[in-house]
This record gives sequence, structure tokens and C-alpha cells, in this order.
Amino acid sequence: MIDFLLRDLPDQNGARLFLERLSNEQPRAYRSLTAKNALLADVLALAAWSPLLATTLEQNPEYFSWLARERADPRVRSLDELKESLARFALTNSSLNPQVLLARFRRRELLRTYLHDIRRSHTLVETMEELSNLADAILAYALSLARQDLDNRYGLPEHADERGRVATAEYCVMALGKLGSMELNYASDIDLVFLYSDDGTTSGIGQRGEVSNREYFVKLSETIARIVGQSGGEGAAYRVDLRLRPHGRDGALACSLQEATRYYMSSAQDWERQALIRSRAAAGSPELFAQFKEAVTPHVFRPDVSVSLALESVRLAKQKIDRQTEKKSGFNVKLGRGGIREIEFIAQALQLAHGGRDDWLRVPHTLVSLGRLADREFITQQERSELSDAYDFLRTLEHRLQMEHGLQTHTVPESDQTRTLIAARIGFSNPQEFISTLTMHTRHVRRVYDRLFSDLEQGTREAPVKTESHDKDLTLAMSSARVFAAHMNQPLNAQSLLSYAAESLNPHRALVQATRIAASLEKTDRQLALSQTNLRTLLRVCGSSDSFAEMIAANPALIGSLGASASTALRRDYRAILRTAIDAEQNFPAELAALRLKWAELIAEIGALDITGELSIFDTNRLQTELAVASLNVSYLIARREMARRYGSFSGGPRIAFYGLGRLGSGGVDYGSDLDVLFTYDSLVPSPIKVLTQDETYSRLVELMIAALSSITREGYLYRVDLRLRPHGKNGPLVTSADGFLDYLKEESAPWEWLAYVKLRAVGGDLELGKMIETHARHRIHENALRFDQKELKLETRRVRDRLEKEKGSRTRVRREGASGVGLSQGQRGGVDIKYGPGGMLDVYFVTRYLQLRDEVLDSGEDRSTAFTLERLREEGSLSEDDFSTLSTGYSLLRSIDHNLRLIVGRSTRLPDPNHVTAADVAARMGFTSVAELHQTLLEQMDGIRDAYNRLLG
Repeated sequence: MIDFLLRDLPDQNGARLFLERLSNEQPRAYRSLTAKNALLADVLALAAWSPLLATTLEQNPEYFSWLARERADPRVRSLDELKESLARFALTNSSLNPQVLLARFRRRELLRTYLHDIRRSHTLVETMEELSNLADAILAYALSLARQDLDNRYGLPEHADERGRVATAEYCVMALGKLGSMELNYASDIDLVFLYSDDGTTSGIGQRGEVSNREYFVKLSETIARIVGQSGGEGAAYRVDLRLRPHGRDGALACSLQEATRYYMSSAQDWERQALIRSRAAAGSPELFAQFKEAVTPHVFRPDVSVSLALESVRLAKQKIDRQTEKKSGFNVKLGRGGIREIEFIAQALQLAHGGRDDWLRVPHTLVSLGRLADREFITQQERSELSDAYDFLRTLEHRLQMEHGLQTHTVPESDQTRTLIAARIGFSNPQEFISTLTMHTRHVRRVYDRLFSDLEQGTREAPVKTESHDKDLTLAMSSARVFAAHMNQPLNAQSLLSYAAESLNPHRALVQATRIAASLEKTDRQLALSQTNLRTLLRVCGSSDSFAEMIAANPALIGSLGASASTALRRDYRAILRTAIDAEQNFPAELAALRLKWAELIAEIGALDITGELSIFDTNRLQTELAVASLNVSYLIARREMARRYGSFSGGPRIAFYGLGRLGSGGVDYGSDLDVLFTYDSLVPSPIKVLTQDETYSRLVELMIAALSSITREGYLYRVDLRLRPHGKNGPLVTSADGFLDYLKEESAPWEWLAYVKLRAVGGDLELGKMIETHARHRIHENALRFDQKELKLETRRVRDRLEKEKGSRTRVRREGASGVGLSQGQRGGVDIKYGPGGMLDVYFVTRYLQLRDEVLDSGEDRSTAFTLERLREEGSLSEDDFSTLSTGYSLLRSIDHNLRLIVGRSTRLPDPNHVTAADVAARMGFTSVAELHQTLLEQMDGIRDAYNRLLG
């Protein structure tokens, strides 16, 4: 078995030596590990990819049991989860000094993160996010520890507020660089700046009396930097770089808000302001950081700066780096020509050049920034694709280099043996292919970099003035018509395109997006048989939905999906179509690519029929639910095939079922919906993989399913999968035995879980098992509710709803102002939260589910939608006619707004304020004569829903 597990590893010898050392030095741990084949496979993979982590496991055999639990859950760990883990770790290791404690905790957490990285159950973006969350958790712990000590010595730092009252001064650990943009790597320095809100003095209640706030916060900053950045004998948790603070090495370690703001407004150099593009609060007060950001942003993104001046300042900063890098041997993936830094500087240069006039461009994350720059046409879609692919490749290579020994290295080794090993760890069978790919990516990056900055030298790249004039639209139409005509084999003039665009929701947007698609078409060798009908539909899609236009621009072949009729779409067997698409593929990545391409065709077809009015919202939701169910089942097939490749053939069919909750359970899947899913297996049937236990087999199957659905590849991803509603939530296993699930419902589940599980629906896998468990589960949920005190059930329902409204609901809801109609109160320019806000969709969801539980109105049949459930509750006498009318009418309006927001701008819970173009687009699609009419109708309906909610749950 060990030879079987070793055969595909990049460093078989290293993994074998690890096992030998473990056998000799930790024989008990060795025996335990080799008895669990799935865990053994993962541990050997870690040893083969990272000698550093192999040493960590040898020195800490107790981590094996921890890793056995963590490996089964591929979710990205949130900041709160990591804070909880660190608190538990500190409790069980209370004898350690803080530096050793944090270094050990970080090293342990890297085991899980790197395992999901090399197993490809995390994308690069997810890996960087988890690494950044880990750093934030460690900084928060260090801040808490340091502050407790200083408060005991000097008392709380205080100041007088605007009313003369004594208040506590705020403090913030601001992250810059990769941590600031949530793109941290495994061996990054962390660039920090320490801010405090107000000068003053401490309360003096502590052991050493009163000191100034400046002295207090400088000491606090020194302590945090020491706890996190100095070694306690086992290395530091992080290298802390404080050189980016105001005035650099000459500046105070902690700076007041007033001082920092004044510095960046008047004294900072351009490169220092550029660094603030990637800044955020990593620990401490987010409100203090928000004040700082609001004050300095106009001086980072300046509307009056010329494009040439902005680019010139970035180029000078890059030239300094080049002069330092040229002295070193070997290719530096971070600082070399065509490396990571050039991608970052391309994005930041264009952000500085245009962000002063377009706040949508002001994002810290490099990949998000590239996408938005392409959307605004400051780089081409091909350049975006090439830069994004290069960034993914170079950052992954950087990770493999650093996790060899945990060092901050960026240099590709020059020896053939070491290059061969690195090539294998990044997925290449021979080093020449690896070097060729590296060369290709760096050439792509350098070409864009040279084009951008050579344009600067020629003085030709000023920001294009974007207007909606007829001349601009005519120019767009003329450039697109020529390309489309070549694919139609017939003449096409600009006026025809203008007339097609005029039929769309937003004619100018239609032409802008069509021009992008034409540019993509021009670069492809594939000939598309376009028709007038396809082209007319394309213009309507482009004018109605940025997300679909972007999808088509990335894959122009999707234009062929725009000609289907509604009757054809309604008859499609999505499961058979998706299965046929993957059948011929022979490996996991190829199957994922084929699945995504076919899924994109099908969702584009649904979107086009929705936009042209040939499908109702009901039919659109039904088709999307069917597509989601089919995607789940075909992802399950892909997972089974990959399991067979890794562990040999199944001895029998897996007995696993999966269930939908939320929109998937009620049949309301829409554009951008998450899939809330639950998994159970039949514990009475032996594991179908002989070398794995039941839990290992089914956990690995689910991991691969989630990867098939959610991993971000070149072709995109299908759905975000949410497993938080499983038994025991984030602390529970990914998949539960069927008996265990039913026992959990009976013995441990809470009322808030009943409200979620009431919509449980078997959607795939072994449907015989699934339907049986669904029926038993439904009866147990309703039995629980009937035994529960009805007053307590109402209070619990209200408590959960109120908590969601408080945590996620809008603070900027547009409100009615008496008989005068609708108005905006001070600061209420954020629109209306149609999901979490008062009178939003959650009010209706919680009322319906509460009444189902209170009155034992069980779901039955295929239609389990909220609208249908409201009708059943009226028929059963649970709802009065007035309440039914209010909730049904109001919910229909809310769902229509929600659907159109998803279609036009992507997933959103908020209808923008009446002056926003999106609000006008939604109103037009829904047939309102004006945005004001839509807003007033919405507010009246939401007020009615909240009144009904209060009557039923008050």
C-alpha cells in the first residue's frame, strides 16, 4: 500500500525517508498513521511537497489526529474560526511563551492550508485568503495580550470627545502589501502601520501610573512587533516590516490619526501613497481605519492627476527595484522581468491613473483589479487573461519554492535536479516544459508592461473620454460590424447594430459590450455561423447583463447558445447533457474544464431567454434549479471517477445521498445562488473503497464533488457550495451517516435548525436512500416542533431573524416620509436591503417556516417554493386572507427585484438609490414608469410585510 501511495509523488525518496524516521523515532505514531490509509496518503503528500512540514509532523506526532479532522473539510477557514482555534491552542499550551506559542500555531495551521493547496481543493485565491486570515488572527491575539499587559501597568488610554466626555482612544493595526490585499504567501513579511485615534493620557489606574497616549501606543506597538516578529527559540511567527510607516525608520512606531492623515496629504512620496492601495485593518478598530481611509483616499486616487504623471511615478519605483534585482543570479519570480511585481505595478499604475475619476477601480486585490481594468477597457480582455494566468502560475511557483524549507525565497533554482523537483511539485512531468511555461508567462507580462510604459514615453496613453454620444456609439458599432459580418458571411452595417442595440435595456452598454466580444472574436481562429437572430439576441444580452456579456467575451462560442427557443430549453435533460460532455475526458482537470464549458452554454441559454422575455421568472428559477441538481450529480460522477483513479475500482456502488436546503431545497435557484447542501451515507453498507474507511471514502468523495463545483479554473466555476447547515455546523464532519443525521435531528438539533431543515429535499446520489431519509427527517423536525413550547418557538424564530437583520441588514434603508411619499433621510444613499432589511425576503421566509412548524404543514410534492407554501398555509387556515395577500404580493415583488438585480449586475441584496443607473434598469425591466414609482411601491410592500411579520411573530 505504501508503494502505491508513493508512486505519483514528486519526491518519493523524501516521503519514504520521512516514514523511516517516523518509524524509528515515533513507532506508536507510525503504527497509528499507517492504519489509516487516507490520512497516510495526505501526510506522504505533505512530506513530498514540503520537507519543512515533514519535520513539523515528526516533531509533533499529536498533529496527526488534528490533521485527520481538518483534512476532511476543504472550506477556507474564516478569521473567527482561526481566532477560536488559536484560543483553544493557547489554552492547551499555556506554559509556552507567546512567541513560541504563535510560531507553533502558525506552523500547525500551515499543514492544513498547504494540504488543501497541493490537493487542489483550494484555489490560489482561497489559499491566499486563508493565509491572510491566519496572520490576522495572530495579530489580534498579540494585540489582546499586549493591551492587557499595558492596561494593567498604565490604565486605559483616554481622551476628551467632542462633548468633553472621557472616552477610550482607539487603536488599529493597519496591513499593507500582500497582507493588505488578502494575498499573503507562505513566507511573506507582513507590512504593518500602527495608528491610534487621539492624543491624551492614560487613566493612571495601573501599577505604574499615568503616561501619554503616544507613549502607551508606542509601547503597545513595540510589544506586538516583538510577540509576532521575534523568535522565542523556534523562529518567529512572521517577519514584521515597519518601514512603510509615516517618515519610515525615522518616524514614531505609532502615529495618531491626525499625524498620519497630515503626512499622507502633504509629505508622503508617490510610492508611499501607492502602497495605500493595498491597505486595510488587520486587527484593532476597523472604524479608526475607515476614518483614515476616508481622509487619505482623495490623495491616493487623485482626479486631477494626469495619466502620464501617474504612470511615470510607478515606473520610477519599478526602476529602483530593477537596479537592485539585476545584481542577483537566477530568475526571481517576484522581482524579475515579467514577474509578480510587474503584474502588481501594471494594475496599480492604471488604478492610480484612473481611480481618481472611477471609484470602482479602487480595489486592493490584484486579480479583481485586473478584471475591473479590463471591464473599463484600460487593458484588453486578452491582456487580462494573460496577466491573470501568469499571476496564478507565478504565485503558485512562489508558494512551492517557499514551502521547501519555509524560507522567503523567490528564485528559481538553476541546478537540473532541483528544477526537476520544483517542476514536479508544480505539476510538470519534465523541467523543460516547466521552463517553457515560465518563459511564456513572463513574456506575456513583459509585453503588457512594455506596451503600457512605452506608450507613456510616446505620450499617447491618456484616459479615453467615455460618453454616450451618438458619435461614440456609431464608432463602436462600426468597429463591431466588420468583425460580426466576417462570421455571418454577409454584409452588416453599423446602423443595423445600432438598431439592434436600441431594442436592449441599455443601448450604449450593449454596444460597449458587443465591441469587447467582437475584439475577442477577432482573436479566435474559430469560425462561428452567426445569424441575424443570434446577433440581435446578443445585443439584447449585452445591454441587459454585464455578467453574461463578460462570459461571452471570454468564450465567444457561447453566442451559439443564444438562438434556442424556450420550448427547447424547457425540454432539456441537463444531467444527460452534462454527462455526455465529460464522458470522453480521462483526468480530473479535463473533466472540470468540460463541465464548466457545457454548463456555461446552458446558463447562457437560460439567461438569453430570460432577457428576451421568453421565460418567466418561475421557469427561469425552475431551469436553474434543474441545472444545479444536474451539476451536483455529474460532479458526483466526476468525484467517483477520480476516486477510482486514485484508489482503484469501487467494490460496490457508494450509498450516499445529498440534499438541498435554502433555494436549492425550495426550487428557487437563481443567478449567483449558493448551493446549501447536506450529505449522508448508509452506514450499514461497507466502504466501497477497500483501503479506506467509510468516513474516509465519503469525506473524500464530497471533497472532490465540492472541488468539481467550486474550484476556480481558467473556465471559471459553477457554484459556491455552503455546508454550514450540516449537523454541528463548521465543527461537524462533511458527511454524516444517515442514522447519525436522524439521531442528531431527534436529540441535538436546535429550533433554528428546524427552520432550515423544514425545506430539506433529496436531490441526488442514491435517491432511494435520500427520499427515505428526507421523509424521516421531515417527520422528526415536525415532531420536535410540536413537542416544543409554541411561545418559545415563536420567540426563537424572532430571535434568529432579528439577529440576521442586526448583523447583515441595511443601515441605509430608504424610508417613507409621511404623506409626502418617498424620501432619503440623511446618509441614506445606499438603497434598500431587500433581503435582510425590515420587510425583506427573510421576513417572509421566517414567517412561512414558523407557521409550517407550528401548524404541522409538511412539504409534499415537487413545488416547495415560498409562493406555493404561502398558498398552502392559507388553505390550512394558518394565514388569514389579508396576511396572505400582503405576504404573497410583497414577496412576488421582492423576488422579481432580486432576480433582475442578479441578472443585471450579479448577486446583490440591495436595490440602489433612485439616482443609480441599476435602479433605472430594474424599474424598466419590471415595467414601472419610473424609478420613483418602483421605490415607492417597494417601500409600501415592505412596510406591509413587516406589519404582517409583527402580527404573526410579535
